[in-house]
Amino acid sequence: MPFVKKTAAAVFFVLFAAAVPLFSQQKGRVVVQQLVNGQAVSADNARIVTGLIRSRIGASGAVTLVTREDFDTILAEHQFQMSDWSDPDKTARLGSAAGADYILTGEIDEMDGLYFVTARMIDLNTAEQMASSDVEFERLNQARSVMEEFTDRFLQALGYKNGTRSGSAVQTASPPANAGGDFSLRETIRGIDGNMARIPGGTYMMGSAAGQGNTNERPQHQVSLGDFRIGKYEVTQAEYEAVMGSNPSAFRGGGLPVETVSWLDAVEFCNRVSRAANVTPAYTISGANVTWNRGANGYRLPTEAEWEYACGEWIDGWLGGNSGRMTHPVGQLAPNRYGLYDMTGNVQEWCWDWYGSYGRDAQSNPPGPGSGTTRVRRGHSFQNTGRLLVTNRDYGVPREKNNTTGFRIARSGF
Repeated sequence: MPFVKKTAAAVFFVLFAAAVPLFSQQKGRVVVQQLVNGQAVSADNARIVTGLIRSRIGASGAVTLVTREDFDTILAEHQFQMSDWSDPDKTARLGSAAGADYILTGEIDEMDGLYFVTARMIDLNTAEQMASSDVEFERLNQARSVMEEFTDRFLQALGYKNGTRSGSAVQTASPPANAGGDFSLRETIRGIDGNMARIPGGTYMMGSAAGQGNTNERPQHQVSLGDFRIGKYEVTQAEYEAVMGSNPSAFRGGGLPVETVSWLDAVEFCNRVSRAANVTPAYTISGANVTWNRGANGYRLPTEAEWEYACGEWIDGWLGGNSGRMTHPVGQLAPNRYGLYDMTGNVQEWCWDWYGSYGRDAQSNPPGPGSGTTRVRRGHSFQNTGRLLVTNRDYGVPREKNNTTGFRIARSGF
């Protein structure tokens, strides 16, 4: 790759002005292909940097980010070769299959202590290369700030400059939830509801078998559940800010999971989404006292039993070995059998239940103990190391906040 070594963090950019579109109302759809890693860079580190690009594009509000975990499969199905990028017919077919107008593709490598990233954006309708850019930086922990500038160059190539598009402001943060008639809030609610997976009811053995897991995961016991829905993704910062009017997260990016939220914040979010969607809120909240109306049709936190049932089996997640000790945009790794992402990794997730010991008796739709001092957290965070069981349990006081804990939401029935 032809790089010029000048500074510890430098960006070099070429814009092909003739190819710049002037969008009106329709947002372009962009797919960010996984960066190809050179011999000196691990695939995990390539995924980290790719995730930063995706997060920045998704958070900009400038375009619609098309997240296709299996994009390489699409390339293979269409027998697409690197030489085909100049063929309008082939790129148009590829774009149609991926649901995208543009693709950002590139490579990452390391040499003499410097990371190098080079990328290009291609119009999938015309096969024209719209822009190309190079960046170099010394350490992986510099990547977030460096890649923001790098990615903004490509957004400029799509007609966006300094937060504007054709004279109109690009909103990088969603407006407050109290703007009842706001279009962005309506779109957020529609997106939340559309991204819920249907989980058919069933019976399973909850907890760890004898000799496995931690003692608080036993005894294993039979649980039966009715049908329910649960978010495919952890609640993102863009969604949280649109509903709550603020973003408390330590790691910033609209497509990243919201974190540094308490259990009380999470149930308040559920109620606000319910009211915005004109359904009955699941919770009655009076200060720190929260009761669940189980007959309500509104949004809520999953119970611990629902969470474990929906998780099902271990899937790869953003953990200590590959996370770079930070969160990543939701939905970037493979989903489980129900189409749920990040159940094992990224952030831990609040559940409804008070934390308590398991019993041996069979249960039906258990809501957890009737009282307690701490609430259940499930899953694993970007700081966890090793292959923990999906039955692993954690807990925190309802007001506790930290940068390793977020949540996803659920709803009873189909």
